[in-house]
Amino acid sequence: MLLIQVPATSANLGSGLDSLGLALSLYLKLTYCSAPTLTIEPFGEGAEVLPRNEDNLIWTTASRLYWEMTGSIIPPGHITVSSQIPLSRGLGSSAAAVVAGLLLANALLPEPLSMDRLLHTATAIEGHPDNVAAALFGGFVLVYRDRNSVIRVNRYTPPALTSLLAIPAYPVPTKDSRAILPPQVSRDDAIFNAQRVALWIHAVSQNDWSVLRDAADDRLHQPYRTVLVEGLDELIRASYDAGAFAATLSGSGPTVMALTDSEHAPAIEKAWKDLASHHHWPLTIRYAQPIAEGAQVQWIDNIKNEAAVADE
Repeated sequence: MLLIQVPATSANLGSGLDSLGLALSLYLKLTYCSAPTLTIEPFGEGAEVLPRNEDNLIWTTASRLYWEMTGSIIPPGHITVSSQIPLSRGLGSSAAAVVAGLLLANALLPEPLSMDRLLHTATAIEGHPDNVAAALFGGFVLVYRDRNSVIRVNRYTPPALTSLLAIPAYPVPTKDSRAILPPQVSRDDAIFNAQRVALWIHAVSQNDWSVLRDAADDRLHQPYRTVLVEGLDELIRASYDAGAFAATLSGSGPTVMALTDSEHAPAIEKAWKDLASHHHWPLTIRYAQPIAEGAQVQWIDNIKNEAAVADE
C-alpha cells in the first residue's frame, strides 16, 4: 500500500504575491492499493462534495501525468483521502490535491520523475508555483522564474512561530480572487512590495521577527480583496493589537493567518472571537505550525488498515 502525505500551505504572506509560500501542519493524507476498479473514499474536509470517481482532482492529475509519461492508463486502485485542509479557503487545498496526484502517478511510474519536474508539472496545472512549491518541498519558499523561464525554488527554514488561522465559513474561489486584481500597478506600489519581500528573506534568514509586520504589508492584492473577505482589515488590525508579528490574507483568502509566539497566541484568538461574535461572522479558529517537511511518500505493508492510516 502506498501512503502519501501533503501539507497545507499559505501563499503570498502579504507582500510576496505568487512568490512566497509556507508549509503548515495540516495535512491531506492518501492511501492507494491496487484494485480491479477505481474507488475513492474521501474523509474529513470537503468529503461531502468531493468526487468519488475519475473526476476527482487527485485522480485526474495522476492519470494525466501517467499517460503523458507512459502512453498508458494508470492502474486503478482503492484510494482513501483524509484531509484537514478546508476547500477554497486559501490554504492550498487544490495544490495539495495536485501534488498528491502527481506523487501517486510518480510512485507508479517505471522511471520516477525528479522533484523539479514535478514542480513544473504542478505549476502548469495550478497556474502559479507558490503553493505547490511549499507543499512539495516544505518550509518557507521563495519561488521565481529564471532568465530561461525555469521555475526555481529557494527554500528556508520556516519561522519557529505559531500560526493562527481565522477560517470563514464561506469559500472564495481562486479564480474570483485573482480576477479582481488590477492588470497593472504603480511603480511606487511595485517598489513597496519588492522592499517587503526582501524583508521576509531577511527575517527567515536571521530569525528577526521584529521586521515581520513591515514584511507582511502589501499593496498589490490584499487591498483589492477586502471586498471578498468580510472583516479582513479588522482581523489583521486585531491581530497586531494582540501581539502578532505578522498577519496576512492566506493565499487568495478568505482565511486570515497570524504568526506569533506562544505567549500572544491566546490573546489573538480571543480578539478574533470577540470580533466574530460582535459582527456575527461565522469563523473557525485553528492552530498550525510552520513546518520544514514537505510532501512524503511511503510504501507500507498491506496488513495495516487503510482507513486507520488515512485518519492518523
